Amino acid sequence: MTMEHQHTAVATHLPRSRRMPPWVGAVMTPVLSGIGGILLWELVVQLRGIPPYLLPAPSLVFFEIVENWSRLMRQLGFTAFASLIGFVVALVLGIGLGALFTSSRIVERVVYPWLVIFHAIPKVVIAPLFLVWIGFGMKSETIFVVIFTIFPILVNTVTGLKAADPDLLQLARSMGATRAGALWKIRVPAALPTIMAGVKISATMAPVGAVIGEFVASNVGLGHLLIQAVGSLETPLAFAAVVVISVFGIAIWYLAELVERWLLPWHSSVRNTAGF
Repeated sequence: MTMEHQHTAVATHLPRSRRMPPWVGAVMTPVLSGIGGILLWELVVQLRGIPPYLLPAPSLVFFEIVENWSRLMRQLGFTAFASLIGFVVALVLGIGLGALFTSSRIVERVVYPWLVIFHAIPKVVIAPLFLVWIGFGMKSETIFVVIFTIFPILVNTVTGLKAADPDLLQLARSMGATRAGALWKIRVPAALPTIMAGVKISATMAPVGAVIGEFVASNVGLGHLLIQAVGSLETPLAFAAVVVISVFGIAIWYLAELVERWLLPWHSSVRNTAGF
């Protein structure tokens, strides 16, 4: 037996209490990587003497967050509200249109190409037009969130619903199942993993849509605060707003993952049994 095999055998027979839990490595690796990146950023700024209006040090951004905590949280409330409302609307419309396209090929052939064309248009380009069409305020901001988030949900819903087992669908039809019954009993359960993938992508894009809407059509929210900070060269405050938006997006991602684990406890992506 070689030395490598001996070490492998010893590690395999270690008591369970002495083994490192799998989640420790999964959590510690990104945490240590993030800490290392922040320390490197701090070191470069301090050694190079970069002025704060160009690139503030992480320590300065941290103090800015602490100093303006209540202001940042108040603006985050407006951004989070628009993100939530727009995302819920996109979720209902995306899944509803996906079910409609799956049930009717004519509707899909007529409507789907227009949605693809609309999605291909850069959202930042049409932002001023929405300000003209819809006006200034929360309504425009919410519509921006819907525009940013609906397409991944729609595409994944259509893909998942069409991927249902055709033999199972044929069996259901032979037993007298209606189209609606086959949709809810067979297609939807089979499509849930794919739909949830689209939901997780869209959930993290909701704050992006809200912030872009606040750039052009709102006088509240983190996006508006960011524009104000950049315009007055308050770069540390702008970085503080970016950090808060990023943390909010990460929190939404993990919340969507918790929902996925609750809805799909049986799926391999949740049970983590697909790997080696």
